[in-house]
Amino acid sequence: MRYFVAVALLAVSITAPAQAQLFSTTINIVADPATATIYRLKVQDNSLVPIGVGNAKVKLEKGDPNTIVVRQEGYRDVRRSFPKDADYKDKSFTIFLATRVVQLTTLPYDAAILVNGEAKGAKSLEVEVTEGQTTTIEVTKRGFATTKRVYRWEKGGDMPPTLDRVELVDRKVMVTASPSGSELTSNGTKIGDGDGELVIKRGTCGTLVARKAGWIPLEREWCNKDGLPEPPIADRLVLAGRVVNVTAPQAARIFVNQKQAGVGSFAVQVPDGNCVKVRVEQAAFLTYDREYCAQPNAPVPPMDDNVLLKQDDSFAASVASDQANVNVTIEVGKSFQEEQAWKLLSSIVLTHFDVLENSDSQTGYLRTAWQIKSWGENNEVVIRTRIIVKRANDVPLRYTVKIVSERNKMAGVSVKDDENFLPWDRLLNTYKDVISEAQSRLTR
Repeated sequence: MRYFVAVALLAVSITAPAQAQLFSTTINIVADPATATIYRLKVQDNSLVPIGVGNAKVKLEKGDPNTIVVRQEGYRDVRRSFPKDADYKDKSFTIFLATRVVQLTTLPYDAAILVNGEAKGAKSLEVEVTEGQTTTIEVTKRGFATTKRVYRWEKGGDMPPTLDRVELVDRKVMVTASPSGSELTSNGTKIGDGDGELVIKRGTCGTLVARKAGWIPLEREWCNKDGLPEPPIADRLVLAGRVVNVTAPQAARIFVNQKQAGVGSFAVQVPDGNCVKVRVEQAAFLTYDREYCAQPNAPVPPMDDNVLLKQDDSFAASVASDQANVNVTIEVGKSFQEEQAWKLLSSIVLTHFDVLENSDSQTGYLRTAWQIKSWGENNEVVIRTRIIVKRANDVPLRYTVKIVSERNKMAGVSVKDDENFLPWDRLLNTYKDVISEAQSRLTR
């Protein structure tokens, strides 16, 4: 009996280690990347116990989930459990860290963070970048230009940063303009019709111009510089004054408020609340006068004014002359007595002029009344002409003869209004030979 008990005990002592070895399981954990640390989760207090870097042998315990955690800075942790009672045909397992994590912080702190177009918070955020995919983040705040980051992670390619900081420094002004349809441009580049956004880089200034046909352009500048007022979040540009594009014959002179402004064409600006007088002149044509006003209850100035000048008939009835408005000296021939010369000179003058305003043979002075000639339905052109004779010398006897030829500046004014007349460098055909006749007949 004792023999059988001893044999049984010996058999148990021999087979127990073999059975223990038969039911224990050890697996091999490989981390990718190889620099990642492998931890085992301690069930009792949920603490992590490092068991290797890159790879580790793990003995599976019964009654334990055998949870493994693979961790490396810049990656999202990966957890995996290996229950002991599972059937593991392959005893080696590779755990891949497939999600990068970017620790993102922003300024200003209240700027919104959007991930792939979806708002995720402000100030700071952990941004996940999955292997083989693209993650786009945008940092936005009203009054600032949006900053965008695009993270992409490919095996063997550039890695997204572990830490990233985005500070909004460029300012953005939301601009609206009126009247509607106004074009907004900056540095010659169109940014919108009626409204648009102007981005002002840090340390610079930005200029915006609002334009619309028929209106005076309006320009506004904002600066994003230290020591200067901050640009507004939004601004409004209101066009007020008007612009009239005056087009005339190529050689016509264009006057604005009595000052020459251009030749052939000119963009006339009419400031808000004001009126502007425009005059177009060209030799041999009637003068064109018009007033534009940008005032309440006044007709709206046209965007374009194409001026067609009418022919001035006074030019066909006259000649250009260097004798107009010039004292011409005539030395009387020796065969004439003074009385004879005076009578002859007076006779020549009265042949062309009806009325003598002043005639004194003793002083040798003669002046005719104005002779008036006008053209146009409303007497747009008025030419007034007179002769003035003066005795210039007794021995030898000389007279100065002057034909005064003047043209009106404006229509509808009295011919006696001297301020409305200017010297004209032409003589009406009626008077063009008066001086030549006097010279010819008095110098014989």
